[in-house]
This record gives sequence, structure tokens and C-alpha cells, in this order.
Amino acid sequence: MTNEKLIELAKEAREKACVEMSGFKVGAALLDKSGEVILGCNIEDPSGIGVTNICAERCAIVKALSEGYRDFIKIAVVGGLDELMFCAPCGACRQYLNSWCPNIKVILQDEKGIIKEYDMSELLPYSFNETF
Repeated sequence: MTNEKLIELAKEAREKACVEMSGFKVGAALLDKSGEVILGCNIEDPSGIGVTNICAERCAIVKALSEGYRDFIKIAVVGGLDELMFCAPCGACRQYLNSWCPNIKVILQDEKGIIKEYDMSELLPYSFNETF
């Protein structure tokens, strides 16, 4: 699957985000080795506590794991308020991605529409997994 198609699927997932507090929608499209694409969006806790918010990347991974997928190749992430902007995974998502799929490629699109691909090691150097 092309990076462009994965970005488009992430944009579709973004539209399902539940973000009544921040308005900042994020979508993710996770590609498994089988060819299956699992979508995720960010979901904010309506109570306002915040500790139960889930990011789009972790949403997609949890959905995929619960369906038995384990061999992740790429994940595309898009986000922003009204307009899309360069939206890299947060620190918690970087560690989560690294824990479940340290060799995954992370696909991001900038404000100009340029699609870039990163190795997980570029986004999370000296990760916890590398220390033992």
C-alpha cells in the first residue's frame, strides 16, 4: 500500500475523532503485514479528567491487537484543528509504537502536503527497548 493511500485512510479516521474539549482531531491508519489496515482516532474523556484520553495511534494499535494482528509495517498519522498540520506521535505513542512494533515506518504529512517516512528509531532514539 502506498504512503499516499495510507495518509488518505488516516484522514478518514480523523473525521471520527471525539474531541469536544480540544477540537484537535487526529487519525491513524495502521498497516499490518497481512495487508489489513486498522484505523484509529483520538478520543477525549468527556469527564475532563484527561487520564483516560487515548491518542489515534494507540487506538489503532489496541484495535489491531484485539483482533489478533501483530505484524505492523507502517502507520500514517494526520492531525490538526481545522487545517491539517504536521502531527508527529506524542512521546507516549512513540514508546507504545516502539514497544509493539519497533521496526514500523511512521508516515507523516506536513502543512504543504509533503509526505515523509520515518523509522521508529528516528522518532525515539535510545528507546527503553534498546537498553536491555
